[in-house]
Amino acid sequence: MDKHFSVIIPCYNASEYIDRVMTSVMGQTIDKSEYEVIAVNDASTDDTLQRLNEWSRKYPDTIKIISYEENLRQGGARNRAIKSAIGDYVCFLDADDWMEPDALETFMTGTAKGYDIVTALFEENSEYFVNYGEKTDAEREDVHIQQIFESTKLEEYIEFDLGFVWSSVYRREMIIDNEVWFPEHLAYEDINWQRLIKFYARKACVLDKVTHHHYYHQESTMNKKNASHHVDRLTCYEMLLEEYQNRGLLKKYYPQILKDSIETYVFNSYFMFFTIMDDIPDVYGRVRKTVYKYFPDWEKAYDSSDIPMIFQYLLKFLAKAKSAKPADLQPFKDSVLEAIS
Repeated sequence: MDKHFSVIIPCYNASEYIDRVMTSVMGQTIDKSEYEVIAVNDASTDDTLQRLNEWSRKYPDTIKIISYEENLRQGGARNRAIKSAIGDYVCFLDADDWMEPDALETFMTGTAKGYDIVTALFEENSEYFVNYGEKTDAEREDVHIQQIFESTKLEEYIEFDLGFVWSSVYRREMIIDNEVWFPEHLAYEDINWQRLIKFYARKACVLDKVTHHHYYHQESTMNKKNASHHVDRLTCYEMLLEEYQNRGLLKKYYPQILKDSIETYVFNSYFMFFTIMDDIPDVYGRVRKTVYKYFPDWEKAYDSSDIPMIFQYLLKFLAKAKSAKPADLQPFKDSVLEAIS
């Protein structure tokens, strides 16, 4: 029997968060016949699988468990769950996050109107959340569509950051038909996937209501200081550029992809390297080669006038210096750290 939603939850050594995330997803205001939950045990070494199985035994008609012994990171876990899903829409939920009780009901505001991507607001949280009571009709707020994007005006909205993977729902057929899969074995898989999938949405919308709570902690993949996996950010974006080229998107939407690439692949990556890593990784030559490979005319085609001066200087450096050691980039790091201190 088909479902309206498939809620996909990758889990790696997430034992301490399982009860919280499952309580939130099983406490949704819509009927459980409307959705399934696919929890993926991504080769955990703690008792994550045991905790998931306990929940599955409690809700055998709703919760499906996928488990394997090779760690594929979130990208691989999501890919396997998508292929197993039966929902019209898929919703990605990180194991340490949680949903508002009426999250799926809120998303129906958009899915009922046929939007391919529906994204909503979220809150950053750092404290344990315990209020899982269902909302009464009197407590529910009206949901409004803030913004609408259509494929006929794709150039206008592909530059817009259309929500996060974990605060949106996506039509499953759109993913399958266009073979948009997450990079596996890598961190920062979202940076690739959420950009590519937008090109295949006929229409998308943003809702004006919080549906997700994103749990911030220092040891998360994105926040862990000096972790080598931060360089995966470059790999995932390079894979994205190759997809753009192979799918004919780079040529068709060159100005928009150039803008996003300079600001995401170059600026944002180096900002992260400067702020979260004590030692700047030795990737300058790699970054420069990639920029010139896909955007040989970027020096003339990219308008840097509205970006911070420190990154304008970085671009001038990129244009002039064919090679550079991490020490050569230290002045840029010092300037960024001074600016945010």
